[in-house]
Amino acid sequence: MRRACLVAAALLLACALSRPASPELAGDRAYAIVVSRETLKHPGWKAVVDELARKYGAQVLTYDSDVYEVRLELARLAPDYLCFVARPEEARPDFVKRVNRLVRELDRDPYPDAVWAILTGYTHEDALRIVRCSGFRVRSVLSGCSAGWLEYVQSGIATSEVRYGVMWVKYPNGTIRRERGPDDRTLFLAALLATNRFDMFITSGHGNHDRWQLHYPDPGREGFFISRSGRVYAVAKNGTAVAISTTNPKIYFGLGNCYIGSIVSRDSMPLAWIHSCGACFYAGYVIEEGPGSYMMGGIPAYFFVQDDYTWAEAFFANAVSLVFDMLHGTPGPDHSWLRVDVDGAALYGEPALDVRAGLVKEPLYSKSVKVRQLGGGLVEVTVRIRMNRDGTPGWNGKWGNRHPVVILPVRVEDATVLSTNAYKAVVADNFVLLYVWKKGDPPLKAGEERFVVFRAKLMERPREVSFEEERGLRLWWLAAAAVAAGLVALTYARLRRRRASPVSE
Repeated sequence: MRRACLVAAALLLACALSRPASPELAGDRAYAIVVSRETLKHPGWKAVVDELARKYGAQVLTYDSDVYEVRLELARLAPDYLCFVARPEEARPDFVKRVNRLVRELDRDPYPDAVWAILTGYTHEDALRIVRCSGFRVRSVLSGCSAGWLEYVQSGIATSEVRYGVMWVKYPNGTIRRERGPDDRTLFLAALLATNRFDMFITSGHGNHDRWQLHYPDPGREGFFISRSGRVYAVAKNGTAVAISTTNPKIYFGLGNCYIGSIVSRDSMPLAWIHSCGACFYAGYVIEEGPGSYMMGGIPAYFFVQDDYTWAEAFFANAVSLVFDMLHGTPGPDHSWLRVDVDGAALYGEPALDVRAGLVKEPLYSKSVKVRQLGGGLVEVTVRIRMNRDGTPGWNGKWGNRHPVVILPVRVEDATVLSTNAYKAVVADNFVLLYVWKKGDPPLKAGEERFVVFRAKLMERPREVSFEEERGLRLWWLAAAAVAAGLVALTYARLRRRRASPVSE
């Protein structure tokens, strides 16, 4: 234990401090806020919405009881960033699933239509803190499982959840060494978090809305992290318990835990990590996680392995890739599981927050987008990736790579693919997915390029939108109103006849 603490102390002394980044939106990006009218009745939560709207020049949409009430208006706005402001009692698992579906149903294609997140907190002050955050860089990672992606950060510690005393330490000079850690990591990890030097904390194994079991598959000789009333506690196997105190901005990443993203009471983990542990983003499942789950596992691919997106953009790109695999039967994933997984992930935070990896390794590929004006609102767009090293830019494992997803700098519609050397190119209004590698293929070589050229119309926002089911609903209401009016008229006529008739005795 002493050796482990010395190793950690040496690492922490050399960790780089996170630097804030600019909060402004790039280019002509549109931001929308969705919030219930009930939430706006609370002065504190209204202040959150007002400050967020001022920060991004966002449009605020309100609903009474269901987020789908604003579906048509959202579709017309076609926002690039979409923030759902919700009090804890609103942000329950069913709400998360409904938001996932709504974001995919703002146009005719089956893919997500905006970079989104749910902004919540134990108190409204938690949400205000996130709104006021100017961003940060993830340079040091602490992981409660062996998947720490240490190769891609400046420094960090990854610990095994299946083997006692095993951990890997990355030093700022780039060296990664296997070291001996404590058999029970509970208090060890709590002490490391308290140093405020780690920008991301990763967990896997058994979980629930209010606890994380450190060892897998059974508790064995280790303890638990539990959450109560907005606080996180580390409870060791021997019964020793400490409150985890950490205040620096960070990402909590529930990579492989069942239900750990669920908010079912004020004791739930997401609220506690946001309230008392500095989390600006919290990502986790609201469903059972299993061997076929991968909604969380692909986020690191877009964050610091093959691309360099923000955390919310990486979450979005991974959802795009999941839908593609689900619909096209790509080799590798369990496609039946994906149909459940696709609605099962929660991202709490603020979608335009500039939280990126402090990259120490070049991404797997570079990407470029060239837009050529054709006149009359038409453009020709060339999207290209170029491999920086040999690799496999496609599904290669549960926690591995994913298909290249390139978020477009303009919003387009009515796209026609002119040429591509990919297996398939999906062109949506706000992204392009290039299916360029599948399981069983040899790796693409450094310097190889894949591209798509397409012609499209620049989208004008707000746009004219109507949904078939909404037209049907309007017709139903018109028919119902006509029937009701007929019944009222018939009843009124009968009453008039009765009044005009002589009374029988």
